[in-house]
Amino acid sequence: MKIDNEDTFKSHLQKGINLFLGAGFSVEAKGTFEDKPTAMPVGDGLRKEILKTFSRDENSRMLLPQLCQIISKTQRDELNDFLRKRFSVVEFSNLYGNLERINLKAIFTTNIDDLIFKIFGESQKYYVNDISLRGPSIVGSSAIDYIALHGSVIHPPSEGFDFSPIEIASSFERDKDKWFGYIGRVQQTPTLYWGYSIADAGVLQALAKETVSGRERAPAWVTLRAEDDEDIEYYSALGFQIIIAETNDLLRYIGQIKVEKAAVSPRRLIDKRFSEYLIPAVDKVPVRTLAEFYLGAEPTWYDIFLGGLHKTKHFSVAQNSIAGGNNCLLIGAAVTGKSTLLRLLANSISDLGQPLFIEELTSEKAKLLRKAIDAEGVKVVAIVDNAADAWEAIAILGASDNVQIVAAERDYIFDSVAHRFPRGKFEIFDVSGLSRLDVQAILDKIPSGVQRQFSKKFRDPLRADVDPTFFEVLDSSIAGHLLADRFIEALKELKLEAPEKHDLLLLSCYLYSCRVPTSVDVASSFLSNVVGDPGEVYKLLVSMSSLLSPYEGSFAETEQAFFVPRSRSVAEAVMKRVGSIDLRRLLIQFHSEVSPTKIPRYDIFRRMAYDANLTSRAFPKWEDGLDFYEKCFDRDDSHSFKQQGAIYLSRKKQYSLAFKWVDDAMAIAGRQVASVKNTYAVIMFNANYDKPASLREVLTTLDESMQILQKCYTEDLRKVYHAKVFADQSVKYANKFPDSPRALEYLDQASTWLNAELRSRQGDRAINQLLRDLKSKRRNLTHQNGSSR
Repeated sequence: MKIDNEDTFKSHLQKGINLFLGAGFSVEAKGTFEDKPTAMPVGDGLRKEILKTFSRDENSRMLLPQLCQIISKTQRDELNDFLRKRFSVVEFSNLYGNLERINLKAIFTTNIDDLIFKIFGESQKYYVNDISLRGPSIVGSSAIDYIALHGSVIHPPSEGFDFSPIEIASSFERDKDKWFGYIGRVQQTPTLYWGYSIADAGVLQALAKETVSGRERAPAWVTLRAEDDEDIEYYSALGFQIIIAETNDLLRYIGQIKVEKAAVSPRRLIDKRFSEYLIPAVDKVPVRTLAEFYLGAEPTWYDIFLGGLHKTKHFSVAQNSIAGGNNCLLIGAAVTGKSTLLRLLANSISDLGQPLFIEELTSEKAKLLRKAIDAEGVKVVAIVDNAADAWEAIAILGASDNVQIVAAERDYIFDSVAHRFPRGKFEIFDVSGLSRLDVQAILDKIPSGVQRQFSKKFRDPLRADVDPTFFEVLDSSIAGHLLADRFIEALKELKLEAPEKHDLLLLSCYLYSCRVPTSVDVASSFLSNVVGDPGEVYKLLVSMSSLLSPYEGSFAETEQAFFVPRSRSVAEAVMKRVGSIDLRRLLIQFHSEVSPTKIPRYDIFRRMAYDANLTSRAFPKWEDGLDFYEKCFDRDDSHSFKQQGAIYLSRKKQYSLAFKWVDDAMAIAGRQVASVKNTYAVIMFNANYDKPASLREVLTTLDESMQILQKCYTEDLRKVYHAKVFADQSVKYANKFPDSPRALEYLDQASTWLNAELRSRQGDRAINQLLRDLKSKRRNLTHQNGSSR
């Protein structure tokens, strides 16, 4: 075994290195071939196995990409099934576990197997973050970003695999920003290319080129199995340093690398690897005026520690639930104090367990965190904001006897995932409404400098029985402009004085309204045609400190800087109020310039990024909106994306196209089809609602829509989601056909379902409002029908 510049190589293994893996890396693992465990194919092995499996001429001279191309034309599903079975690892050498000893930054691979996921499946140090599913990791040294260049067996079957140079080139053309991002990673961080032969040199040659403003490439090593002079000369010419070693030899070598020994003390594992979730010390938090909080900024730990914020009745109810050992969920409308309440609870329950305040957590990281908690045997209260984004992670943590869950989510978002939080395991509280005592206490706490001399009325006379929300109290009592107004004014000024800052501020609001922060990487790609240097983009972001803040979602070390507007509610208000021309330009520029692989937590971002509420404003002309959705489908081929396109087209009254898109969504959704059927029913209802009631088919189609929703409710776990849509349509149906015998049936059925949901969702304002609407409509309908008789 020989290693060029071995001491330097060893240093990078300890300080941080990428792996770039080819077929030779997986030789000590086995998949399944002809129904028995068989070593992973290398060289020409896979081509020969495919020829045999698909009964083709075993003397064929066709190359692997050509062979796959031909077979996929007639037997695509069979080929994909073969590849998935062949490259799903069933056995692997224990030597691969030595990889935990080195400091891994990212793993690139041209393999499609799941070996890396199997290696780190039981790790207590690392979790694998597949950026094609999650986007790049935001913070923390525990994440290994995983980049499968040809696809992976763990990806959805619809994605397939890219084997041929044509497919790779096509991928590059569709998303150049992604590939430049990959190249940037290997230029900045030392990389070990492992498992390649001279036949694979094309991929390495493409990545070896210096493509970013003449920047010197970080050191790179390539492994060769034998000391071949021509191979060494070729790779040296590409700038690689050489390692001569078999895979198992190199794994044994890594097993001898010295690693830092963790001190054994209570909570050490959590403190060290998950410090981003710890409650900070009071002397470590930034100081600010309390007026910022009351003007609409998100709460900070300084507000919690020293702000003397009022603890509402909901605080006592939640604290009591936690003290009783229960998992609890706090739901409510926007700006109702959920995040503030979570922080107040986190600061008051240390005697019940170690509080961890979690704003971002993937299921992969949750597995690692749970291992650390269980290893230490410490009782933890995991306090999780944005519960819908983290339901998988919450389920993983909640399965531990050492973890108690306290979470929060907006009520309308929670509806779609309520079935993920079993009623027997969670107490659910609506924290939207404030009692009269709470209202007065909050008014007394508002600093005099921002308090109105005479408050506006915040009670709606038509909803006198509904308690006011925190936002309504503030809106009626704050003098001067709230933060949302200041942002709109700032956008107008920046558009004239500093267009790049205007675009960055609008970008940050868009991303934060989709629940992700703005990274310098994303901002640089977004402004790539205007500002070429990432350093200048960073300076622009920092210069807007009165509007943007460093992301405080966690406190772990990160090499990437992130920024967010002062609050999510402000970001959402900006997206609702910004002009349609600016909004359209933002969406087109963003989705053409920024790769999904650069967006942190892309799985969260995608849920709201293409929302029909947004695109309906951005694209008043349906032809423009359709063009936008069609272009974006190359990057997001999910059923939820097709759903939003269908909703957009429906709102533009392009019902034929809307039905086509929702049909496509149902075909993609598979087992998740119930939510798409709900959309189908709504589109059907709206397409026919405005037609003359005298047309017989109108009543028939509205009944069909209602029956689809009934079936969705009975067959799907998302009960409240379907019940609310059904209730809303029941009222509209009764308005349209008050004489129909089914009008009362629908109203009564909706009331029954909503009352059933209300029993497990104490004080849910949205459900109560719908029940009031149903009751009012039923009373009017009964009176109207009685009078007519």
